Amino acid sequence: MQLLIVHHEAEIGQALREMLREYTAHAIEFVATESAAFEWAAQGPECQLLVTELESDDVDGLTLAGSLGEKFARLHTFFLPAYPLSAQQLEVANTKIFPEPIDGERLLQAVERVAETPGAPDLFHIIDLLQMCCLSGKSGGVQLVAGAEAGVVYLRNGELRHAETARSRGLEAIYQMLRWGPYSEFAYDANASPAEQTIDIGWDAALIEVVMREREEQALQPGPAAEPEISTALLPPEPDLTGQQFGTYRVGRKLTESFWDKVYEAEQTSIGRPVALHVLRSSLRESPERAQEFLDTASANANIRHPAILPVYEAGEYDGTYFYAREFVIGRTVYEIKASGLTITETIALRIVRAIAEALAHLDDHGIMHAPLRLSRIFITPNDEAKLADIAVANPAIAQLAPAQSEIQMVGRMLIPMTKATAIPGSGRVLTLIHQMQTSGEGAITSWGALAQEARNLATIVGPPPPLLSPRKTGVLDKVKLWGKRG
Repeated sequence: MQLLIVHHEAEIGQALREMLREYTAHAIEFVATESAAFEWAAQGPECQLLVTELESDDVDGLTLAGSLGEKFARLHTFFLPAYPLSAQQLEVANTKIFPEPIDGERLLQAVERVAETPGAPDLFHIIDLLQMCCLSGKSGGVQLVAGAEAGVVYLRNGELRHAETARSRGLEAIYQMLRWGPYSEFAYDANASPAEQTIDIGWDAALIEVVMREREEQALQPGPAAEPEISTALLPPEPDLTGQQFGTYRVGRKLTESFWDKVYEAEQTSIGRPVALHVLRSSLRESPERAQEFLDTASANANIRHPAILPVYEAGEYDGTYFYAREFVIGRTVYEIKASGLTITETIALRIVRAIAEALAHLDDHGIMHAPLRLSRIFITPNDEAKLADIAVANPAIAQLAPAQSEIQMVGRMLIPMTKATAIPGSGRVLTLIHQMQTSGEGAITSWGALAQEARNLATIVGPPPPLLSPRKTGVLDKVKLWGKRG
């Protein structure tokens, strides 16, 4: 296999050439400028792999890759951007992008993957490619093609500004593109600009939102869970507040963390109330836009009064740190139940459907936007009640803009494999409703209000969950962790 390395720093280019010559049997050529690369290509040798820096005074890697790709059929490209690896928020397992310091072992593995699949198309992971363009401050349009599907993402000065496919726009379009593959061929046009702006949050928040949504969608698929292709483990370390007094809150154990915040179990000591305490990450506090968006989300949830939505009690700033506190529930999320391979009764499934439908119908009726419905936002309490957390949003860029029917179908797909048939009255009609939620065309349920009415009608005839057997009698005491047990 013939490789061409293009890098304006001779020391780096020559070191890569020597490493590849030592550990592979491939032919390696190195040049320091884009013009030298074109001259080498004009001499006629075949080239299967281009390893190029992304951008310098003498090299435009994206343009070079496009031009040489027209000359050499099935040319693969690896990019060497100048930003540090530590700047990445997301890491793709089989990457073709190698920031500094260049990981020689991963580069060698990637070279061999190309060598083992001669003639394969040059595909990039969508998230990997967009992250590279954002961190490199790119402007323009990135066209993505996967089979018969096509879409375009527009950037301005390293921020995502708009995305569209034939069926969707904004973050929904990027999510749809990720579901195509997630690997695509791409073309870059530095002069392209969008006719509208549908994304106005930071690129990192946008991509992480898309990745987490896709990860939960994968959890709905039958069979064992696949290893995630993308890691978000590169989040910067955050101080642990466990055991500290934070304003009027005594902070307990950490519950979870995300790109935006860390969430702790805490006690509001002034009134002895347990809460879930959301604390904005320290890396985002210096950005007024991020801090305001965090508080706006808290405010959107604080102004809702609905029995299926966990209320926000307070939001503000303490000692330079932004936070909000919401109702704390002992229980598990639907995501945790699904990931554990557990099942639920038809009664609990119906309560989940009713809670989601009534809550989102309530938001729709009051003109309140909601976040994409995630399994990790749906809690099941020890009393088998369903509650939604952090569901309202203030920013249209992270709101669910697709028709309600698409989310109704997602809930149906999620519940079918989880719901265990029992002999309670009306159980068959619950399963019929869940199947109906997945359909399209005639008889489809297309609004949350209609689904809520169907669920309320069924609730009058469906019997209660069967009584729990004593763990001592079933012999599974050691395998059961009671939800009400803390610590």
